[in-house]
Amino acid sequence: MAISIDASVISTDNVSRDSTEDSDVITSVLPTLQYKNDAGAASIEAHVGQEFITYNDLSENDSEDLKSNVKITFPDELDGENFSLVIEGGYNEYTSARSARGGEGSVVSTEEVDLSLKTSYYITEDITLRAAVEHLDKESQTTGFSDLTTLTVPVAFYYQIDESLSAGVGYRSRSSKVGSQLTSDKINSDDEVFFVGIENQVSSIWGYELEVGVQVRNFDANSFADQDGLFASLLVNWQISDMTELVGELSNEFGTTLANQSSETASVGVQLNHTFDERLSASLGLSYSEMEYTQANGARDDERFSSFLTVDYKLMDGRWTLRGSVSHDDNDSSAAPANYEVLRAGLSSIFVF
Repeated sequence: MAISIDASVISTDNVSRDSTEDSDVITSVLPTLQYKNDAGAASIEAHVGQEFITYNDLSENDSEDLKSNVKITFPDELDGENFSLVIEGGYNEYTSARSARGGEGSVVSTEEVDLSLKTSYYITEDITLRAAVEHLDKESQTTGFSDLTTLTVPVAFYYQIDESLSAGVGYRSRSSKVGSQLTSDKINSDDEVFFVGIENQVSSIWGYELEVGVQVRNFDANSFADQDGLFASLLVNWQISDMTELVGELSNEFGTTLANQSSETASVGVQLNHTFDERLSASLGLSYSEMEYTQANGARDDERFSSFLTVDYKLMDGRWTLRGSVSHDDNDSSAAPANYEVLRAGLSSIFVF
């Protein structure tokens, strides 16, 4: 059992992430109770906390957000079992900037419940069945934004070709249901994805995980045309040295927003992680995304360049972390209010008792 306190001060020149560009200083304090037990056949990790968020000028955005999560892994370590099971879930409240259909930004409060069950069944020494059921329920507490419920069921069979290479085929079903707060046609949909996957640890210093296939989205409302497109997910890890790691990601995926929009997001990003010594480490990230939105009042297209730098300094045998961070986003949109830049800089103190 442990207690941690995460306190931060963030300065931003664009609170709502839109063309209004309202600046503010945001203070956050998050005390958390943490629990971990791996003494038995299963391991349990859990935490619960309350985040207190205060805006210096825009006090109407102040909030108190509950954070919680429980994760159970069985068995903790494989010892002759032919299956593994991970159950995870939590209730969390979030206060963050979101975009409305017209591109106007707002600080939106949501209450979210997520539950998932993931399992791997080892049919033979070489063939594995991977399956999951994932449920996410988002309830919006802000006018103009809706609730959203998604149910996702992925299934895949993987064959281990050798110690470093596996290949498989998979299918994923997902339903997305928008709540009743909005009067326009609901962007409810049912998705299907068919993909092939490769997991390859090419050498001791680099490897990749790839899923690529086709995705189909069918809308409940006749006012929206069904969609299909490329599905892709690529993660590459390169251990440049004992102290330096480079991670690259690429993806193309359908989604649904709380503003009653269907989205297709293509993104690519890289992150460089470097450890200078046992106390000092840093991460630098760059990404580019293209978002195509389908909505009741016509299409909308966005392009976003993002970057961040985070520096951690550890004290007291790692129990106390001082963190400095800076990030920048540049969003170019066909909806005028969603054309913006935002610069955020912050300092954090994370202490574990």
